[in-house]
Amino acid sequence: MSTPTGRTPYQACADAGMQFDDALKTIGIQADPSTVKVTELDGMRLHRVVPPQLTPSQTTRLTRYLKGRNSER
Repeated sequence: MSTPTGRTPYQACADAGMQFDDALKTIGIQADPSTVKVTELDGMRLHRVVPPQLTPSQTTRLTRYLKGRNSER
């Protein structure tokens, strides 16, 4: 019997959350880890990454970083 190679939606969201958390650490933001939220809407399961809550100064730092990266395009 072979092992499945695909990821579940939950695993994909968890991986994306970990990448987001790593990116925050790269720019010096220490925050709680992201989580995965699963909800159901009209019989369909939705998986979402829930980023950590940031302080106002962390939000400002992230915003400045993103604006700086966006101006390079």
